[in-house]
Amino acid sequence: AWQHLFQPLVNRSQRIVEFTSDQLLQIPRHLLATAVFGARVLEQGSGAWNFRFATDVAPAMLTGVCAHSLGTMPALASSGAGLLLATLAHTVGWPVPIGGSQSIADAMVTDILAHGGSVETDATVDDLGGIDAKAVLLDVAPVGLLKIAGTRLPDRYARRLANFRYGDGAAKIDFVLSGPVPWADPELANSPTVHIGGTRADVAVAENDVARGRYPDKPYLLLVQPSIADPGRAPDGLQTLWAYTHVPRGSKVDMAEAMIRRIEEFAPGFRDVIVDQYSVTAARLAEYNPNYIGGDFSAGAITVRQLIQRPIVSRKPWRTPLPGVYLCSSSTPPGPGVNGMAGFLAARTALQDVFGLATPFLGIETH
Repeated sequence: AWQHLFQPLVNRSQRIVEFTSDQLLQIPRHLLATAVFGARVLEQGSGAWNFRFATDVAPAMLTGVCAHSLGTMPALASSGAGLLLATLAHTVGWPVPIGGSQSIADAMVTDILAHGGSVETDATVDDLGGIDAKAVLLDVAPVGLLKIAGTRLPDRYARRLANFRYGDGAAKIDFVLSGPVPWADPELANSPTVHIGGTRADVAVAENDVARGRYPDKPYLLLVQPSIADPGRAPDGLQTLWAYTHVPRGSKVDMAEAMIRRIEEFAPGFRDVIVDQYSVTAARLAEYNPNYIGGDFSAGAITVRQLIQRPIVSRKPWRTPLPGVYLCSSSTPPGPGVNGMAGFLAARTALQDVFGLATPFLGIETH
């Protein structure tokens, strides 16, 4: 059943990536790939999501991936995100950068400097008036754009930004461990990413509780063991681990104990290997990054409507009404994820609009 679900997607993965990344408001270039993907999104995002499965294992595995997208389940938005992520898992995998995400930022800065650019940090940008540039790309949520642009924005556009909806939040915890997690199933020791949720029904109950403003009895956890792929993340003899769980937007509840108890259900004795821990509530996550409104690291609710209206309905939603000013955060298409596509598409639009440079059609190699 799993192969029948994913083989057609894996065979057309590059075309599906092009559609989901760049063509949502255009006539798709590859109609068959779009139709194959769309049919599966409809199935897995509706009450028919269990029809093809005979046991609990495969649907539980897929639901863990779909739950990366905060919201009710089943739902079209979460199924679309999950099917795309799982397809990529079968093609390019889920990369773990050596040295952490900082290494990606370092590589980008090195490239900027090599081309004569400069980078300035530790400077709060709260007004467009102090920026002297032909093109300005703002990696902020719509509320950030409203603050920075102020009264320069037309009233109608400003109202659309103000009406943009944000999703629920996440509470995160980081661990230093004295050794490997004592998983009851030893195969989990080799998996950098682990979804803790139980059956498909268990995950759906937990996520639907959060959507109703409640704290689940058995929360879903996304847990990462980066030391497996990158031993340099921790000193010799120690390991690092982080996890997050979904909580109602703006939550100030410390979920550390609830997450530890949940991990211990699948790794008895986990508490004994904890050397240190650092817990962050959803409210504090919003303080850490102002784009995470109420702890929503997706910078906007993930719904079908807001995948199209992100933050407005337009073939070029990155372009603002202000000449040379573009929005490039996860509040723009294709939405959240470790993909960088919102910035890529905003930059491509700016290159065309401001500098008159022809840019190639998006092509992503997925094999």
